[in-house]
Amino acid sequence: MDKCRYCGKVRDEWDCHGQACRTAIARALQRHRKGLPMLANVIRNEIPAHASTSEVITVLSRQRMRARRGNEARRERKELEGTDTD
Repeated sequence: MDKCRYCGKVRDEWDCHGQACRTAIARALQRHRKGLPMLANVIRNEIPAHASTSEVITVLSRQRMRARRGNEARRERKELEGTDTD
């Protein structure tokens, strides 16, 4: 039994949760097409429940750097796509 990464429910390997799961997968694919992570809450779940201040600061700085790199890569892709259409 695994937790579905899209709808968050515990499921069997071959089991689907119907419309709720399909809707979550469609939303994830839309985010992927926009160049965003498929799951919006992935970053927020990295901090454990009883984390110390230093652990929180470490995780937040790592997230900030990852977001900055992602934004730079997205801007570069937009520039390349923009120059191709001219």
